[in-house]
Amino acid sequence: MVVKFFANKKGGSSKAINYLLNEREQQGTARVLQGDPKLTRQIINNIKFKQKTTVGCLSFEEQNISEEMKHQLIEDFERMLIPGLDKSRYNILWVEHTDKGRLELNFVIPKIELESQKSLNPYYHKADLPRVEMWQDIQNLEHNFTNPKDPSKARTL
Repeated sequence: MVVKFFANKKGGSSKAINYLLNEREQQGTARVLQGDPKLTRQIINNIKFKQKTTVGCLSFEEQNISEEMKHQLIEDFERMLIPGLDKSRYNILWVEHTDKGRLELNFVIPKIELESQKSLNPYYHKADLPRVEMWQDIQNLEHNFTNPKDPSKARTL
């Protein structure tokens, strides 16, 4: 498994939700695992800040894992990414994709703390990357997921 965060050059928008739930949903290769797409879209559209979303995914080489494991990883990831903040104070949408022959657990986080209406930045690359990579490594070891850092996967240029 690898954790990826996607670039938002213009700050992000609710178009990320449209991408996650496009024709794949009708094809059966995308489904909402957790959260409410309409609510998340509404929150994003009402944000007045320039930076509106954090978008990324947990990408697995494995084709699928158990539903229980998916929900446990989601819970653990949120606790690691947004420590100390109660779930009622932020919004997150989780969408599963299986269209590429592997499992992806995609997330969209509106960058606003719901209670105070202040800006919330759940991931600042320079500060948070080591913590996210450590969490990724622990999950790969504990659950025997394919590890992208495995030397046997190294490519020569």
